[in-house]
Amino acid sequence: MAEGEPGGFSILFPPGWTRYFIDDEGRKALTTRMSSQIRALGRPDLDVEARMLISQQWKQMQARSVGAVYLPDAMGDDSKPLPMSFALIQHVARPGTDFESAFRDMAKGTVEAFDTSIGRILRVESERRGTDELADVIGRQIDYGIALPNPRDRRGMIISTSITTLDDTAPDLVNGLIELSDTIVETFRWRA
Repeated sequence: MAEGEPGGFSILFPPGWTRYFIDDEGRKALTTRMSSQIRALGRPDLDVEARMLISQQWKQMQARSVGAVYLPDAMGDDSKPLPMSFALIQHVARPGTDFESAFRDMAKGTVEAFDTSIGRILRVESERRGTDELADVIGRQIDYGIALPNPRDRRGMIISTSITTLDDTAPDLVNGLIELSDTIVETFRWRA
């Protein structure tokens, strides 16, 4: 690591969020959490299905070089967790390309750029509707790109937020989840 280069990062989440590293330990921790929640619902039939789904998702995240995911917990007051998650991906652009150009090339939509006190934050939002029996499910993805604070650096962090709602979800709730995503990303900082 070169002198003056960040040695890590920090990001703040509201109370009630858990980080899972994308390794065997993280997969086991999430599997245990989901399994106990499914058993508490009296649905042991879904336990095997959930375990297989988590294992499959973990392999996909490892292939994408996801370092960690952040998931909201149930608050213990009969409320349901927020229908959103965050994935943090350390990305290195191919040689000859800087991080911002690579992010723009990967984007599935119009990229917005915001100059902030920590540098430029790139943002792109996309939406996908489910099919067949999931036709009323809408998946929104917001990707944020934050380059290392060195000009023309190939490296940076991609923070990918997934928000899953139903077609009839109140627009105020959807907008609130998007605003929460933006607010959490604004807490991101590179550490020395």
